[in-house]
Amino acid sequence: MSEIKGTRILGAPQARFTNPIKDVHTAVLPIAGCAWVETTEGVVLIDAIARVDVGREVFKKIEGKIKYIIYTHGHGDHVGGTAAYLKDNPEIIASKYLPDRLDKYKMLAPYRAHITAVQFNIPEIVRAPEFVYPTKTFLGDMTITLGDKTFELHAVRAETDDAVWVYVPELKAAFIGDLIIAGLPNVGNPWKPTRFALNWARALEEVRALNPELLFCNGAGYYYTGEKALKILDYNIEAIHSLHDQVIEHINKGTHITEMIHEIKLPDHLAKNPYLRPLYSRIEFFVFNVYRWYHGYFDGNPAHLLPRPEKEVKRELNKLIGDSEKIIKRVTELLDQDQAQLALEILDVLIQADPENIEGRKTRIKLLEKLGKEDYCLMSRNAWVYYIDKDKKFLKNKGEL
Repeated sequence: MSEIKGTRILGAPQARFTNPIKDVHTAVLPIAGCAWVETTEGVVLIDAIARVDVGREVFKKIEGKIKYIIYTHGHGDHVGGTAAYLKDNPEIIASKYLPDRLDKYKMLAPYRAHITAVQFNIPEIVRAPEFVYPTKTFLGDMTITLGDKTFELHAVRAETDDAVWVYVPELKAAFIGDLIIAGLPNVGNPWKPTRFALNWARALEEVRALNPELLFCNGAGYYYTGEKALKILDYNIEAIHSLHDQVIEHINKGTHITEMIHEIKLPDHLAKNPYLRPLYSRIEFFVFNVYRWYHGYFDGNPAHLLPRPEKEVKRELNKLIGDSEKIIKRVTELLDQDQAQLALEILDVLIQADPENIEGRKTRIKLLEKLGKEDYCLMSRNAWVYYIDKDKKFLKNKGEL
């Protein structure tokens, strides 16, 4: 089996600059972007892009003084470059909840370094995050006027609890941050807190009601115009509602979460929609997320109410089986039957009970390679690659690779 590679998109590529319409400019990185709008009295910057070095390049491109910076939410790829623009002493506007997010990132710096390394296939480096906090926060709606343009700000719960989208009526343009990305809405992330699916759909419905002629999304990395913009809004709204409502139905029926993630699908007319491909997130993650929002941790199995440590339970199971070769043999049979995920969970009995088991670690690599071979979702593919690399490092240290 050929070795699978992770997807690394948080390196240091150069920004791409665009000028889609008069008075609107964008800077784009692989998963980050920002936009700035020129007015007769200065500039409004929407998001600050991911890195200060790129921010400096953006600053050189901007003609006029930056009067306002608007954060569409507090993820690092939207606030990371703000320090580059402070010479203009801009007012920085964000949701009232955004400072709490930045505080949380500081508290969890080691954990966030780990999950960022797994998710984006980059080295795990713990840094003390440096953020530029907003100078003004709000909830609900807020309007600012600068020169010949009006900026209507709306604080909503969507991918985060601190999301903000912006409408400029003079341009008939909506700047919606990550409320839409280049693929299935990022309603679920295995490492991150709950996202707000139903509120997210309602926020997109509010955008849709304005019939924008331009739609800037994915941090302004993508923009759509005319009927295409409206159709993409419709696709995302319908997809979120459909998946959300299926989760609710299954919760009420008592479906176990491990069954739910396999039963819930997009409707046929959306399943192959090119704008809803699982390139970053995936339906299973969406289902887990909505389930967590509405459902407690207890899944109805009394054995799971106050569980013992996982390693302890699996050691006992391994003792009952009493034969590591028997586990490896069954796992290999399942792999041959194209049941790599089931095989991975069976093998975990051995791995948890005996993490030094050489054959167990070699076998896990085969399973993870199988799972990753045709997985093009950034988050899950990079997770498989991360643990493949971890097992290979273990085997190399043991002289087995």
